[in-house]
Amino acid sequence: MQQHHHILHKRYAKALLALAEENNILERSYADMKLVYGAFAGNKELAAILKSPVTRLSRKNRIISRLFENRVHPLILKYIQIIMRKQRGFMLEGIAAVYQEVYKEHLGIARVDVITAVPMDDVLRRQAIDAARRLTDHEIEFNESVNPAIMGGFIIRIGEKQYNASVYDRLVKLKKHLNF
Repeated sequence: MQQHHHILHKRYAKALLALAEENNILERSYADMKLVYGAFAGNKELAAILKSPVTRLSRKNRIISRLFENRVHPLILKYIQIIMRKQRGFMLEGIAAVYQEVYKEHLGIARVDVITAVPMDDVLRRQAIDAARRLTDHEIEFNESVNPAIMGGFIIRIGEKQYNASVYDRLVKLKKHLNF
C-alpha cells in the first residue's frame, strides 16, 4: 500500500471511529468494516469496477447498495456512500483494513504478527510472546505465519515496531559487515 494512501485510509478510518463512538455503534462498526473488508479481499473485479473512471458513479453506488444494504448499520452505509460520492470508492478495502487496526488501537489491543521459518512449537511461541510483551504494554492479539525464507528464528511486528531475530537478517548483517 502506498504511504499516501495509507495516510488517507487512516484519516478516513479515524473519522469513522469517532462517528461510531459518537453514535454508540463502536462494536457494530468493527463487525461491519470486517464485512466490508471481506467483500473486497480477493475480489479484484469489485476493486477494478470501483477504480474505473469509465464506470458511472450511479452503477458503482448500485453495486455498493446491493452488497451492503441491510447487512451493515445504516450509518456505516451512509459513510460508504459518502466515500463513493467523493470518488474514493477504490479505497474502501484499505479503509476497512485500517479501521480494524484503529479500532483495536482505540481499545488498547496490539496486533502482534510473528513470522517463523517453520510452524511454531510451544517453546518458540512462549519466547515470541515474551518478546512481544517487552515491546508493548497493550493486550496482545497474536497472529502466526510461516515464511521459510527467513531460514530460522522469528520476526515480530507490532504496529510500526519490528523485532527481527531471523537467521536471514543475521546473514544479511554479516554480509554487510564483511562488505560482500
